[in-house]
Amino acid sequence: MIHDIIILLYSEEREKIANDIRKDPKGRKLKAGETYEEKTGRYRYQHQDAAGRHRSVYSWTLTANDTVPKGVNQKYGESLREKERLIQEQIMNGIDTAAGNQSVYMLMKRYTDLKWKDVKETTRNGYRTQLNFMQYDPMGQRRIRDVSPVEAEEWFQQLHDKQGKGYSTICTLRGILRPTFQMAKRNRWVMDNPFDFPLNKKRYGGSETREALTKKDMRRFLDFVRTDSHFSRYFDGIYILFHTGLRISEFCGLTAEDIDFKDHVIHVRRQLLRLHDGGKMILYIETLKTENGYRAVPMLPDVEETFRKVIANRPKIQEKTIWNEDHTECATGFLWVDRNGNYEVAQHWSNHFRWAAAKFNRIYKEEIPEVSPHVARHTFCSNCAAAGMSPKTLQIIMGHSSIEVTLNVYTHLESGDVRKEFSRVAMGNQYAVYPLDRVPELVAPAGDMADEEPKPNLDEEVQED
Repeated sequence: MIHDIIILLYSEEREKIANDIRKDPKGRKLKAGETYEEKTGRYRYQHQDAAGRHRSVYSWTLTANDTVPKGVNQKYGESLREKERLIQEQIMNGIDTAAGNQSVYMLMKRYTDLKWKDVKETTRNGYRTQLNFMQYDPMGQRRIRDVSPVEAEEWFQQLHDKQGKGYSTICTLRGILRPTFQMAKRNRWVMDNPFDFPLNKKRYGGSETREALTKKDMRRFLDFVRTDSHFSRYFDGIYILFHTGLRISEFCGLTAEDIDFKDHVIHVRRQLLRLHDGGKMILYIETLKTENGYRAVPMLPDVEETFRKVIANRPKIQEKTIWNEDHTECATGFLWVDRNGNYEVAQHWSNHFRWAAAKFNRIYKEEIPEVSPHVARHTFCSNCAAAGMSPKTLQIIMGHSSIEVTLNVYTHLESGDVRKEFSRVAMGNQYAVYPLDRVPELVAPAGDMADEEPKPNLDEEVQED
């Protein structure tokens, strides 16, 4: 009897002690797995994940209504009970919360490692750039299971507002992060993809549509470049880009052998690109973006004349042989050479366009919109369409992989018909936007040539379709 009484009293005392431990300083009862740590002032929740492993999460508050202690960095939605609900939901859905602890950077690296052999060197170079950025950005160190869609959007906004990242950079980052988190979702490492939302171009400084130059602005820009004391040295290349629609990397990859004066076509066979290996810039040739990229672009007589002048006046340099990544193909004697005797790449020409347009807009009250090698390509396409060229002919000339990229109209034409159709439109003077015998109406003023063109930033990405 006495023994039973002692056991009962002991049980009651142990339950009383347990109940005291299971309350926080505010007197609130703590649920199973919850504890309050007096030394740190934090709440802790212990649980088993979907794989049966013991895990713990911490918070400075028990519920969403609690006030976060001063000097503590805890965001909305991170109270212990909110974390518990998310954990229980993840466990019910079989989410691997341990894998969810990996960082955004490590997840990106796993994704790009898987895709490495399936993509071209240009894409790999983009992977390197974005991985290097994410390795040091705070978002890259976040656990993937903790990133919410709201935080993803806020992060993009901070990149634009505080770090000056433009739409193109943000779009590139999202282009990797969205499939990266989609992989995590398929593997049940996270419940949702926080980067699966549409980007608002205007919000991040991008234009709603990529506009071609009007014929008037194209003429004014070419007049200026042709007569300016500094930028006239780039007139031939800029003229060719406006009148062939070549992608800028295809343009940079041209050699004299690619200009066929007999058949009056430009043979597009390769791209000339560059990548960074440590502190050095390495040039290499790359296959074209699609099979449709391999094409023969018809030339107007004025374009032929310009090419003849470029070839005749090309400076003699110490030629370099440029190889592809596999070291199976090579080329040399590229047409475009900078003042230091090096082959020019896309960013050189992007800078030529940019600084020429900037000088134009400093001088003339009626400014021209943004102009770049890609705008020149888009302008050529628009001018050909406006002149009545059939969509299928235009698709072949532009090297588009799909007719939808041009005008969403299908017309079957054989390769011989392409030249015939181009000649019908172009030789009929329907495309006479800027003949070489034009007398410039706008003449650039003579001026000091010092500091006309800053040193090019060859780390920037150049847009191509």
